[in-house]
Amino acid sequence: MKNLFLNTNALDVNATKNFNLSSELLMENAASGMYYFLKNQFLDSTNPTFKKLKILIVCGRGNNGADCLALARMLCGICEVNVFLPQGVKSPLCTLQLKRLETLQSNSKINFKFLQSLKAKEKFDLIIDGIFGAGFKGKLDSKTIKILQILNEYDAIKIACDIPSGITQSGTLGGEIAFQADFTLTMGALKVALFSDLAKDFVGEVHLINLGISEEVFAPSSHLKLLERSDFKPPHRIAQNTNKGDFGHLCVYAGEKVGAGVLSALSGLRNGAGLVSVISTDRIPNLPFSLMNPKEIPQNTTTIALGMGFGINTPLPNLKQLQSYPLLLDADIFYHCAFKELLKAKNIVLTPHPKEFVQILKILNIATISTQELQRDKITYALLFCKHYPNATLVLKGANSLICKGEEVYINPFGNNVLAKGGSGDVLSGMIGAYLAQGKTPLDSAICGVLLHSFCAELYVKSYNNFSLNPLDLIEQIRYI
Repeated sequence: MKNLFLNTNALDVNATKNFNLSSELLMENAASGMYYFLKNQFLDSTNPTFKKLKILIVCGRGNNGADCLALARMLCGICEVNVFLPQGVKSPLCTLQLKRLETLQSNSKINFKFLQSLKAKEKFDLIIDGIFGAGFKGKLDSKTIKILQILNEYDAIKIACDIPSGITQSGTLGGEIAFQADFTLTMGALKVALFSDLAKDFVGEVHLINLGISEEVFAPSSHLKLLERSDFKPPHRIAQNTNKGDFGHLCVYAGEKVGAGVLSALSGLRNGAGLVSVISTDRIPNLPFSLMNPKEIPQNTTTIALGMGFGINTPLPNLKQLQSYPLLLDADIFYHCAFKELLKAKNIVLTPHPKEFVQILKILNIATISTQELQRDKITYALLFCKHYPNATLVLKGANSLICKGEEVYINPFGNNVLAKGGSGDVLSGMIGAYLAQGKTPLDSAICGVLLHSFCAELYVKSYNNFSLNPLDLIEQIRYI
């Protein structure tokens, strides 16, 4: 997993103070990193036509714009460079980089020009966005909105410097629009804002640019983490002399909507649980033969999953007994009168979507906010919940789901729009429940379950369209991971 940061200003200051890397040198390294990315991706010198590429670089008046002015200087003479400065220059480094670029105008071999405006029908091969950096906090003005609209309409490969303009430091939008990047080249360390739900449709592929010092030294530690593929650990079986009891017994409570519980149970069975039961007071007709249907909690139960389709008024006896097991809580249970009591369990995973999490915060008297307010600051509220309930592991679902335990936050960047389908959350609860049943910690179960869920969705869309997923299709993909 990678370290993430809400703000990297302190890291820049540390690099200057402790490693004698001046702001100007950091800027040159940032521009050089972008240059070599472009060179490797698009400016292949073995291609005889590479000099014909036409590049537009849009620069803001601060240090993000200065990074791009330095890049423009490095590209001069290699391809056609067009520079647009809609706001002029303001910061000292931006002023310096502009002067350096202007000195090249006297060289007849250099082919570049400053643009006074943008034309909607103009043709470019590459567009570099350097209007705002990662520190943008405000609202977009009408002029910038118009510029971003024009840039987004161009049929060109679009690259954002540090963060797409229009995305704020917290990962929200400064208006109704942001630069629509195919690639984002972020400087020195990965920013949380790049992996917010709202940013997901704008950042494209994120690449980290080295600033002259390794990521491990520049950004050594953070309580915010970005999950990687290598963080996924499937529940592989190693020992041969085993039996079904060695792999746990997951019990899923059924309620008003039995199908949700059955989906969760089938998912848990496919993900390695040795036994899976669906508990209900009445016999469930047409229950798959692979699932058991007891009326009460079996003695060999190792984990209980509760809430999927359960209903908010369905009686829930034996609360003290339930608290003694590792619990997976989802959906209806967050509205149930027994919810607060269940939170007393020592090992517990909660998997709410944003609307359900707003309900959790309200019923626990932690915060009264709207879903929109939550989406603007998910990490803050997730940490606030975990501060009140340190024994709980929270999975806050979304385009990039959060997993939070104590003061640690893990972001899953592999979310896929194929999962926006009823029943997908029930499948996730079964995946996580199966890990719990097999003895994984709540945090490891949450991380591995969320990653598995995403990877199954990725695998599905390699063969099928992204709107046709059935939850049973998702369960089926587990066997191929």
